[in-house]
This record gives sequence, structure tokens and C-alpha cells, in this order.
Amino acid sequence: MSKQLLAGIGVRTRGQFLYGPWFDRLFLFGPVGVALGLAALASISPEIFVAVVLVDIWLFASPHVIATYTRIGHDNAHIRKHWFLIFLLPLIVLVLVTMVALAFELGGLFTLYFIAQAYHVTRQSFGISRAYRHVDPRAVGSDRLSEGLIYLLPVWGLLHRCATVPDTFYGYPIYLPSVPTVFAAAIGVVAVLAFAWWVYRQVRLALIGQLNAGHSLFVASHLLVTAVAYLWVTDITLGWLAVNIWHNLQYLLFVWMQNVRRDAQFDLQDIQSLKSPIKNAGKYLAVCLILGIAMYQALNVAGQQLIWLGLPTVFILHFTVNFHHYLVDGVIWKRCKQTAELPSLMPASSRSAI
Repeated sequence: MSKQLLAGIGVRTRGQFLYGPWFDRLFLFGPVGVALGLAALASISPEIFVAVVLVDIWLFASPHVIATYTRIGHDNAHIRKHWFLIFLLPLIVLVLVTMVALAFELGGLFTLYFIAQAYHVTRQSFGISRAYRHVDPRAVGSDRLSEGLIYLLPVWGLLHRCATVPDTFYGYPIYLPSVPTVFAAAIGVVAVLAFAWWVYRQVRLALIGQLNAGHSLFVASHLLVTAVAYLWVTDITLGWLAVNIWHNLQYLLFVWMQNVRRDAQFDLQDIQSLKSPIKNAGKYLAVCLILGIAMYQALNVAGQQLIWLGLPTVFILHFTVNFHHYLVDGVIWKRCKQTAELPSLMPASSRSAI
């Protein structure tokens, strides 16, 4: 019975889907639509902007951080395996973040966060694009053009931000390095030419019936959000908000999918849960939401209680959690083995990028 069920799961997830048609449609169109829609809404007035930021923090950002811990701390075995990441790494990150705050104050923290988040989001897109390519039985090797474009557009976006020399981010100082406008524009020309070649190649693949639609749509969504957030939107904070919402929703969905696969491996007899994954999604989202809200409130309270230290302790604690999340993500996807999650659709190269 277990072998039959396992085989059935493998058949269902093959093809060009990460999980299945309904999930992939939600994954490809949901986050980008919500992100751009809420960003457009936030641009109407400062009051609406604040409201959208709160929605992002409470419903998306904090739960997405908690989602990381559903990967490394969902049972005693994983806690023992990842004890360093769970217990010691946060203290190390806290010390380093405090040192940055002492040396460069809030401006240094916000600058580091802005650059680190751009890299983190880009690496996630790189990994997911490889996952989509891996599920295509016709794909051979890596897609260097798509992967290069995934990196090239954010690089152009960051250089463009640096060239405009923004002095504030969320109303706080930011110290992005100054970049000549000509240099940023030159990188932009290269990016546009690469994008044109990528579009031409996708059209050719479509005409001969070899287009991996999921992969192409995902890369297109990454390019769209990046272009809007870093190039089209002039306000650095509003642009960041669009990227942040997109990334948070995407991460929540992707981790849910990976958790379902993990449970499918270790509990093959639980047929009902596999047939009704939406129930698992409800529990997963509820846990992430409740714990995310609790974490956010706890960090605020702890930061306020420590304000007597003369440091921006609220920001230090929140940035510590964010940077810790980035580092943990860089480790846990590298440690995943194909035998640890069945059916695994992510090669080692893609798992290491998320």
C-alpha cells in the first residue's frame, strides 16, 4: 500500500508543476497580484501606506519568518539536528547587529537590511526557477540565460537606487554607496538586451511546443516585480514594500508545499491528509500567523524594556530576527537531501539558493 501511494504521489507531481495545477496557478499569479495591488493602494496616501505596511507585517512578514522554523523545529529530531541554528546562531547575529548599530547607528542597519533583502529575494527566485526547470523532463542542464537575468535585473535595480542617492528609507537614514548614473544605465542596457533575447527564446520554444510555462511565468513574475520595485517606482520605501509582500507570500506557499511533501514521506498511511492538503494549509497558516504575531509583539515589548541601554533596541531585535532568517534559509535548503523529501523536485543546486 505504501509503495502504491508513493508511486501515485510521484506521478501527480511530475510534469511541469511544482505541486499541481491549482497550487502552481496560485503560486505564480497570487503573490505578484497581491503585491502589486497592495503597493498601488499604498501609493494613494500616507495613511493607506501605513495600513498596507501593517497588513504586510502582521499577515505576511512575521508569518513568513515563522515558516522557516516549521522546517527546522517541527519535531524533536529536527530541533536536535538544527540546535546550532535555533539556539546559538541568534545570539551571534544579535552581537553582530549590535556592533553595526554601535558603529553606524540606524542608517547602517537599514542599509545592510536593504541590500541583504535584495540578495535574499534574488537567491530565492534563483532557487525556485531551478525547481521549475527540474520538473520539466525535457530540460537538460541549467538555463544560464534565465538564471543570469534573474540576477542581472536586481543588480541593475540596486545600482539604479544607488545612482539616485536616496537619503532616507522608511523615514530613517540609509547610506547606499554612490554609483555613477552612466554606469547604472550601462548595466541597464545589458539587462534590456538580455531580456529581449530571453523573450525571443521563450517565443521560439512556445512555437515548437517545448516551452516550460511554469518556469517562464515565474521568471517573468520575478522580472516584473523587480522592474516595478527598483526601476519604475521612484520611492525606495514603496518599491521595497512591493518586493517584500511578493517575497513573503511566495515563501509561505513554497514552504507549505515542502512541508506537505515531508509529511507525505513520513506518514504515507495518512491518505486523508494527502487528499485534503487544503486542511494542512489551514493549520500551517494558522500556526504561522499566531506565532508570527506573538513574535512581533514580543520583540517590541523586549525592545522597549531595553531602551535604557541607549541603543535602538527595538530595531536591533527585529533586524536580528530578519538576518537570522536569511542565514538559516541559506543553510537549511543546502542540507536538504533528495531522500529526505519524497517526491523531491529540487536539485541540490536549487535547494542551496533559497
